[in-house]
Amino acid sequence: MQQKMSIKAIQELTGIHWDTIRKVQREIMDEAIWEREKMLKEEGYKPRILAVDEFAIHKGHSYATCVMDFEQGDILWVGKGRAMKDFEKFFEDMTSDSLSAVIAVAMDMNASYNKLVTKHLPKAQIVYDRFHMQSQFGRDVLGVVRLDEARRHKAKEKEILADISDDTDKETMKSLKQEAKAEKQGYSQLKKLRWSLLINSDKLSDSKTEQLQSILQDHHDLAVCYAMKEEMCRLYEVTDYQQAVTGWTKWFQAAKESEIPALVRFAVQKEKRLPGLAAYAIYSISTGKLEGFNNKIKVAKRIGYGYRDDDFFFTLIRYLSISSVRSPSHKKS
Repeated sequence: MQQKMSIKAIQELTGIHWDTIRKVQREIMDEAIWEREKMLKEEGYKPRILAVDEFAIHKGHSYATCVMDFEQGDILWVGKGRAMKDFEKFFEDMTSDSLSAVIAVAMDMNASYNKLVTKHLPKAQIVYDRFHMQSQFGRDVLGVVRLDEARRHKAKEKEILADISDDTDKETMKSLKQEAKAEKQGYSQLKKLRWSLLINSDKLSDSKTEQLQSILQDHHDLAVCYAMKEEMCRLYEVTDYQQAVTGWTKWFQAAKESEIPALVRFAVQKEKRLPGLAAYAIYSISTGKLEGFNNKIKVAKRIGYGYRDDDFFFTLIRYLSISSVRSPSHKKS
């Protein structure tokens, strides 16, 4: 069954009752999932690495949680909600033996994921998703500091222009207008600087690099935060766990000593996650594969014009994940 037509479209094409089509589709999906699980069980396969993430299921703040077998690509479980009580159902639905081989779990920093994995899979290593971490740093630190600096330029421009009156002599007026123009340019440059700050430095053109460095020279706090971003990227290249722990410890200490409010806040919030951040040195995994699968989920929602029956939709998600996977490769590490 390829999910390329909605049930309504099939009904209009064939004249078969909507509920009949839905039942047939459900039977096909259930059988495919059952056959897949049977095959894996017969081969003695058990998932070793999991990825956990959330996705929106309806307009507004309505979410579901997805658990993927990172190596095979199978969606093992889908459940409504993203709170701790919602994710607890995953461990209730899965047998302890089926998860006995799990050695690592990739996730974002949702507290319920962290606490429940620690509770139910105490031997598994939690690995916090590097892209969520970097994205949050870009938004909550670089973004905040950049806009603060830009607003200071704007405020300074207004302050300078306010000093100009009818009594101001020509030379002073010319000087003040030049100063105001410089502040306006500073504001404009910072507003346009977003992507140059976020992108990896080695991907910037020479002209962009020169422009960035020129602006950073005049903005101390932003320069510090940019340097911290570059160091964070370097830490994700470390392959020794203890070296990673040492590196992250120094990173958090430097961030807190910077006295830059946004950077300090970020460090205080994330420092308690240090083991899961350093674990990337052992398992270079992320939730990216699962987030990529979310695109399939979006397409399925669009084709079906949304689904009122969450159970049917969640079964469809599991079915779509196994429709093109190969038999397990039994990789070991």
